[in-house]
Amino acid sequence: MKSIWRFGAAGNIVKQHIDDEGVTRFGTKAFTGGTKVYINGLRWDTDSDAVYVIGRNRFGRYVTDWIPVSFVENVRFQQIYKTTVLEIIDYLEHFEGITWWGKTASDRDEAKAFVDMWNKCNAL
Repeated sequence: MKSIWRFGAAGNIVKQHIDDEGVTRFGTKAFTGGTKVYINGLRWDTDSDAVYVIGRNRFGRYVTDWIPVSFVENVRFQQIYKTTVLEIIDYLEHFEGITWWGKTASDRDEAKAFVDMWNKCNAL
């Protein structure tokens, strides 16, 4: 059964950063700077240096990828309505066993708690 919406968390890829060699990079290898990504908070903890996301890649297609935590900013709680993203989430849950938040009050509370924890842990 396809979802028509879900609770979730979203953020944006940082516009630019300095890599290990001191070179200024724009976005990441997969995503341009400023790209909105949907974050799977159920696969992240405060000790992890990467997070699993869904977003439009540099070629305009939705992809999943592991992104360093430091490359994601402006993390916020929201309801996800984007049909393509919901289809990817449904696929990941059904075939890959990767869970995401759903529509229950518990899911809402967990997603909000994740965003609060993220912003607290990643505050500069």
